[in-house]
Amino acid sequence: MALQGTIRDFGLPDIFQLIGLQRKTGILTLINDKDKESVTVTFENGMVVMGDSSGRRLEDRLGNVLVKQGKLSRERLEEALSVQKQTLQRLGHILASSSAITTRDLRDALQVQVSQIVFRVFRWREGRYQFNAADSVDYDRENFVPMSADFILMEGIRMVDEWPIIEKKITSFDMVFRPVVDPSQIEVGEGAGPEGSGSSGRVAASPTGRIRLGADEERVFRRVDGVRTVQGIIDATGTGEFEVCRTLFDFLNRNLITSAGRGSAKETEEAEAEVTGSALPGYAVAALVSALALAGLLAQHRAPFAVTGLGSVLPGTYDVVKDGVLRSRLARLERAIEAWRATHGRPPSSLDELVTAGLVEPEYLVDPWERPIRYEADASGYRLSASDESGASRPGLSVDRHGGR
Repeated sequence: MALQGTIRDFGLPDIFQLIGLQRKTGILTLINDKDKESVTVTFENGMVVMGDSSGRRLEDRLGNVLVKQGKLSRERLEEALSVQKQTLQRLGHILASSSAITTRDLRDALQVQVSQIVFRVFRWREGRYQFNAADSVDYDRENFVPMSADFILMEGIRMVDEWPIIEKKITSFDMVFRPVVDPSQIEVGEGAGPEGSGSSGRVAASPTGRIRLGADEERVFRRVDGVRTVQGIIDATGTGEFEVCRTLFDFLNRNLITSAGRGSAKETEEAEAEVTGSALPGYAVAALVSALALAGLLAQHRAPFAVTGLGSVLPGTYDVVKDGVLRSRLARLERAIEAWRATHGRPPSSLDELVTAGLVEPEYLVDPWERPIRYEADASGYRLSASDESGASRPGLSVDRHGGR
C-alpha cells in the first residue's frame, strides 16, 4: 500500500527518518500545489540515491553547472544532449565515457545537485507526499554515493535553523557582492570547525597579518567580483547554495565583501534555455520557514504508517533533531566570535556582545532545551559548551579555541 499524506500532518523529517529506519526501497514523491512543483526522491535500502524536480531537471541542471564551472564547453554539452536523445543514456555517462569531463567531476556535481534538490523540500510551507515501495530502483550506481536518511535529516535541520538569519542579508540569489579587501591579502589556512558542523574552519588572521580563509571559503571569495550574482557564485564553485550563502554571510559580517546591487536573473535563464531547450529558473528565492519545518517533529501527529515496536511518533527523534540544531548554533556562535575577534583583536567578553553587535540573534545563546550555552574567554582563546539537565557538560558538544586550536 502506498504511504501518503500532507506535510502539515506529518513532517518531512519524520518521513525521511521512517523510510531510513525501515530501510525502504522506492520513490517518495513530494508535490507543492501552490508553487506547482514536484520533487521525487529515490531510496534504496533507506538511503537516498537520486533526486529530481519538475522545475529543475537534474540532468539539465547538471550540464549547465558543469559549463559554468568551466569543466565543460557548451559545444560538448550540446553534442552530449544530441547523443542522449538518440541513445536515452544518462547525460553524465555520455560525458564521462567520452572524456568530456572526468569521473570525479561527474561524481562531485551529481552529489551537489541531488543534495540541493532534496534539501529544497525542507523549505516548503506545505505540500503532499506519497511513497511507493519497489523491489528495485534505477540510479547511477557508478557515480553517485548514496546518502543516509540521517545525514539528510541533520543537514536539513541545520539549514532550517540558519537560513532565516542568512536571508536577512542575502535576500535573493540575484544579489551581487564585491570584495572590500585586496585579494592579495587572502591566504589559505587550515582550521577546524566544531564537531559535526561541516565547517571548513579558519583563523581570522595569520601571523603575517594576512587574512586566512579555509579552502572552501577561499574558493567562494575568489569568485566575488562585483559582477557575478549569488547564483553565479554557486554555479561557479560547484558547492551547495546553503554553504555558499552561509560563507557570503560570514564575509559580510567580517567586512570582507559588500553589496554591489543586483544582477539579471533573466540573462541567466536565457543562457540555460539556449542549451537545454527550456527556460530554467536562474535562482530560487530563499523563502525559508523554520517553524513549520520543525513542526512535524515537535508536535504529536497521527502516523500514516508504523514501524514495528514503535508508536505513532518516533521515540528519540526530537532529541536527534534538537542535537542537530544545537550543533548548528555552536557553529554559528563560533563564526560570530571569529568575526568579532577579527574586528576587535580579542574574543568578546560575553555572548551578549555578539547580540548587541547584530552578529547573532538572542535565541542562539540558548540550546533547544532553553538551557544557556556556556561561554568562557581569556587572553588565549575561548570555549563554548552545552550542558545536560543536571548541569554537566555534554561530551562532543563543545568548541575549544585555546592555544591556536
